[in-house]
Amino acid sequence: MTQNEGSHNYVEKMPFSKAFHFFWDNIRPNQVIYIISLFSVVVMPILNVYQTDLTRSVIDSIELPDALDVILPILSLMLGLQIFKSIFNYIIRNIHHETSQSMLLKQRTKLYAILQTQDMQFYKNNQTGELMSRISGDIDMVRYFISFYMVRLIDSVVAFISAVTYLCFINIWLTLSLIIWIPVIFALNRFMAKTVRPFYKRMREKTADLNKVVQENIAGNRVVKAYAKENYEIEKFDAENNELTALQIKANRKYVFFSTPIDFIASFMAACALIIGGLLVINGDITIGQMSVSIGLSWALTTPLKTWGILINDWQRITTSVERILPIYYSEPKIISKENAYNPDKIEGNIIFDHVTLTLDDTKILDDVSFEIKHGQTVAIMGPTGSGKTFITNLILRLYDVTDGRVLLDGVDVRDYNLHKLRKFISVSTQDVFLFSETIESNICYGSPEIPMEKVEIAAKNAQAFSFILNTPDGFDTIIGERGVGLSGGQKQRLALARAFAVEAPVLILDDTTSALDMETESEIQHTLKTNYANMSQIIIAQRISSVNYADNIIILENGHITEQGKHADLLENNGYYKNIYDLQSGVINLEYADITDSEEEVQANGKK
Repeated sequence: MTQNEGSHNYVEKMPFSKAFHFFWDNIRPNQVIYIISLFSVVVMPILNVYQTDLTRSVIDSIELPDALDVILPILSLMLGLQIFKSIFNYIIRNIHHETSQSMLLKQRTKLYAILQTQDMQFYKNNQTGELMSRISGDIDMVRYFISFYMVRLIDSVVAFISAVTYLCFINIWLTLSLIIWIPVIFALNRFMAKTVRPFYKRMREKTADLNKVVQENIAGNRVVKAYAKENYEIEKFDAENNELTALQIKANRKYVFFSTPIDFIASFMAACALIIGGLLVINGDITIGQMSVSIGLSWALTTPLKTWGILINDWQRITTSVERILPIYYSEPKIISKENAYNPDKIEGNIIFDHVTLTLDDTKILDDVSFEIKHGQTVAIMGPTGSGKTFITNLILRLYDVTDGRVLLDGVDVRDYNLHKLRKFISVSTQDVFLFSETIESNICYGSPEIPMEKVEIAAKNAQAFSFILNTPDGFDTIIGERGVGLSGGQKQRLALARAFAVEAPVLILDDTTSALDMETESEIQHTLKTNYANMSQIIIAQRISSVNYADNIIILENGHITEQGKHADLLENNGYYKNIYDLQSGVINLEYADITDSEEEVQANGKK
């Protein structure tokens, strides 16, 4: 399956062997002890039947002349047996619980690691809320399978077989009168499984939708408040929540609909044991003790059957959860390092785009793009929104791979580099500034955690962030909110710049990272870029002429094509995109090109200014 196929269809195509491998691999290194513990579960129901036979002996011995001498040893044996069962059950339950927790830890760790290696296309096709649902609720259902489900299944099966075997030794006709109802219960359980399963699949999907709503609301809380859409968001959550609740109610109704007749049959079987057993006692075919334990064993027959009904119900939830986990567990990123990948210790930073074309989802993003960046040069990229500017930087980082052509770094195709090493050579400040809920220092040295505090401060000074950091409550130790909540747009951009500067990589990419800064601060940062980081190959994506006019080469990208290329003075001589943006930002009105960046009203307003 490709990454852009629907994940819901993935599991039907997945062989059982992969599902088995999933469980087997995730209970390492406790596989042997887990299998032994499962076999040990067989002991408990057999001991229960043996204890039942001891009860029969006590009842049948009551009328004997030396009853006390016979009964006391049996009662002592029953007490010892009960103590042994309690200790044995304690050990087995702990083994299963520890095995399941170990598996849960391993699963979460592995799934999280898998998520770290996935391509950008994977995250495009899988929403955050759904992924969170899969690595939390769905994994917990798998833990339940390992820890409790298998134990209850084996226990109920062995208990049923033991009870039937013991009843056959008492009286075959009594046994037949009880087990004749078993096919009816099996049929009801089967119909229940087929009926309830679709509801559980929809419930897991709806739970993922609910998580998505919550995640988006928390991440976009500032937007929600800015547009006063709290009530709308509450209504949207209520709609999803009500749908999930309705599905849960329907699934429960279906379960109760089938479990009620199963409970009735179980009670009826006990009545049959009492009536038929009583007749057999009158005829002298069985003893009173045998009749008593037969009534008890009728419940030993029906209890496993009712347990199977619960287990069948749980099985639908387990298989649904496994089906949602396996596509992630076995997903393989397309963008990986080759065997014997190029792994240099350092690079110069010469970049060549050689007739590069990029197509995603049948849409051509870049078309035959060619340019060169030499070591120490600054290249700026401008163009309308959606022209493919950011994708150029993504190709250098190998967040995507080219469809045609090549991206060369120091003459070597980036696809031939060790992926981890490639990205270590590139320092990035992205358009969408993301800051972690950590200290300011941790955010700045995120890309190079080993650097000393002096370099952290230098990076902050070069990004014009040092002064505002000192004004925070704890300076560099101040913990900032999630995604930088509490900071202005300009402050977040300066911290992102400081993070990029701290890496000191040969290639520096700044993707529209000064748009929220005032002109004075931007000018100081430009001076820093030209002096302190002149030995880096710099790629700057911006919309302000003031951000790019000093570049060695300015590339104009429109609809995935390079339409202009050259220095500031050269591009001003052309009557193209760059010249018109220059005129617009200088206050010269040219309505023919007004829709390139702003609406007509905004352009006229700027002209009046």
